[in-house]
Amino acid sequence: MRAGGSTASPTAVGRRLGSFARRFAWLRGRSFAANVAFMVTGTALGQAASIVLAPVLTRLYSPDQFGYLSVYTAALMIFSVVAVLGFELAIPISANDTELANLLAVSGATLAATTGIVGLVLWLFPDTPDIPWLAQLMSYRLLLPLGFFCLGGYFVMVAAATRAGAFRDIAATRISQGLSGPLSQIVFGMLGFGAPGLAIGFVIGQSSGTYLLFSRMILKSPGIRAAISWRGMRVVLRRYARFPLVAGWARLLDMAGSGTVLFLLFSACYSSEIAGFMFLIERVVARPLFIVSTSLMQVFIGEAGKSVQHDPALLKRRLRQVVPRQFVLSAAWIVVVNLLAGWLFPIAFGEQWNPAIPYLRALSLAYLAVATLHPVSTSLQIMERQALAAVWQAGRLVLVVSSVIVPWKLGLAALPALWLTSIAQVMATIVMLALIAVSVERIQRRAAD
Repeated sequence: MRAGGSTASPTAVGRRLGSFARRFAWLRGRSFAANVAFMVTGTALGQAASIVLAPVLTRLYSPDQFGYLSVYTAALMIFSVVAVLGFELAIPISANDTELANLLAVSGATLAATTGIVGLVLWLFPDTPDIPWLAQLMSYRLLLPLGFFCLGGYFVMVAAATRAGAFRDIAATRISQGLSGPLSQIVFGMLGFGAPGLAIGFVIGQSSGTYLLFSRMILKSPGIRAAISWRGMRVVLRRYARFPLVAGWARLLDMAGSGTVLFLLFSACYSSEIAGFMFLIERVVARPLFIVSTSLMQVFIGEAGKSVQHDPALLKRRLRQVVPRQFVLSAAWIVVVNLLAGWLFPIAFGEQWNPAIPYLRALSLAYLAVATLHPVSTSLQIMERQALAAVWQAGRLVLVVSSVIVPWKLGLAALPALWLTSIAQVMATIVMLALIAVSVERIQRRAAD
């Protein structure tokens, strides 16, 4: 990093980054559908590996142990989305390569600081808190900062790769994660590590994806390092101040409200076994469902980051293409899974997992809603309507949490509570799609004026 006010010119930085960008020029020149197909292939291969290995894991670990993993991953996924305070959300819409380089530097510095704070808080926290699910987390306290750092770094690297159109590299990380995570969990299970083996394997999977993108986006791109300066970092801090002030925390609410918080709630209010059932369902049912939606989202963000400023009509067309198709695909998968679950679960995962089937039925409606929204879920942030997104995310989180806490307080069983949660997710999804549509129309009118 250089102190002082000089920065490399955008042209010079472009030449230095060219060796990386040219490798993917053929991809950027192709259609939206071709980019999505590329991402779907890589994501599908990674998820297929995870699904194929799931029956091995369910015979090495109990539902209760999967419940512990669900608590760990839920806490990690929720809090890691603010590991960079939302600066990574600005990377796809950075105006030029110099701005990109300094955004990456700000993101890296922010990630180092937040990881240090998390580590310090966990070190000061009591070993045996009174809250049961929090006590479970404390047994993995050393893994939490490491997982936090790896996930936060992955979000930054994916944002940079998306801006560069490097969908091939992103797809490669999906395969790496899909293989390295479950394989390491199997090894730890055979060695008798128990629930900590599941958590360690999860961190290994995330680490592989983070390092792969870092090596290709940063280590092989000296132009990025050359373009960083203290002045440039101050400029991007001022330019994108709304992202840490609003968008980062809104994303925290979004992650919690999308369903991740349910693992914590059901573990605390009902039992870790039920959380384990939900975690298995998420792995073998929801993850395949999100293969297409994640791929669509990645390509959608890369295109929307440019079209929102220069071609709002294209953004509107993409929304009309993506949302209906994603709904149809998600609905078809949900129907098939529900028809086959009664026959497939005992054969694939063992008799001890049969009680998970009713929870699958209840979660199906929520999965349909969340998967339909997922590809376009960052639209408000891309349109820089962070405050509106934050209001919606806060409202959804309150609705989802209430749909669990209120039934629990009234003495209802876990299954009715899960059905209420699914209904809450459907209502929230309809509202968000309406907000996105109104915001796009607003941008179009402003562009026309």
